[in-house]
Amino acid sequence: MKKIIVSTVILLFSFQLSFAQGDGARMTLWGPTGVTGVIPKWMSLNQNITPANILVNDADVQIDAFPITVIHNFSIANRFAQVMVNAVPGNVTGSIFAPPFGSRIPDKISVNASGFIDGFVGFKLGLINQPALNVKEYAAYQHKTFSMTSYTRVWYPGSYDENKAINLGSNRWTFEVGFPINIYLSKNNPKRSTWLEVYPAIHVFTANTAPTKITRADKTEQLPLFTLENHLSHNFTKKLWASLDLRYQYGGELKADGVKQDNDLNVIGGGATIGYQIIPPLGINISYGNVFNNPSNVEASMFKMTAVFTYANLKKL
Repeated sequence: MKKIIVSTVILLFSFQLSFAQGDGARMTLWGPTGVTGVIPKWMSLNQNITPANILVNDADVQIDAFPITVIHNFSIANRFAQVMVNAVPGNVTGSIFAPPFGSRIPDKISVNASGFIDGFVGFKLGLINQPALNVKEYAAYQHKTFSMTSYTRVWYPGSYDENKAINLGSNRWTFEVGFPINIYLSKNNPKRSTWLEVYPAIHVFTANTAPTKITRADKTEQLPLFTLENHLSHNFTKKLWASLDLRYQYGGELKADGVKQDNDLNVIGGGATIGYQIIPPLGINISYGNVFNNPSNVEASMFKMTAVFTYANLKKL
């Protein structure tokens, strides 16, 4: 009986480990302590937003990213806690309209760069109804309808060259603070779990003091960006689950030497995710997303594949 309980908990928790451009379904669900996870991904994005999350109206870029995130769950003051570190190798190709060097007349410029997109280090702490529980205790826990986490990330700069028209890295730091809310909708049928995740967050950026030369600016700054991510997910079987995903972004306008560039984001996007647990330590999920409502003329589509490897030392239970 103990083996069945432990396997079920690892399976459930494996679904929760996800990070993306838009973190993804079941990313914010808390889990048992003593679990370590590795989450590699492949993301393909076609959009007019740079890897640094700046809207460029006439851009057409294809980004292939391969985020790798390592997480570990532990306890602080009898509360669920998690630390994580992330690195994102990738490449970007496409075109933008901008004045070539030595000219003020915009022209179509081809772009091609490879290296690392901005990565992050992060920390979560359970605030409401998220106690620190080991795998066995978590399996027996009766989830409360409402729970909340604090989520803090610091994004460090990736690869950057001011002589390139576009870069994978942003040449700045980003500070993100959010409060994920989990609403558990399966009290009458816990074997077919249904979760509503609501994740509001604010992103604050430092200045780029060496912007790309095509900007003709000595300094660029990006105004704060607000995001609201939502996922409604359901387990159809013990191993198979799916979700409907919705994400809203507002803000993030760029200033070049103090002059606003009229490129703030105001966009609603969404899509769907399907996940399957192959074996207890390994789960996979596939996501697709697109733009629904587009006052700021954002063009974006995303395809993402995620593998989740987890480990817990059950001998210590």
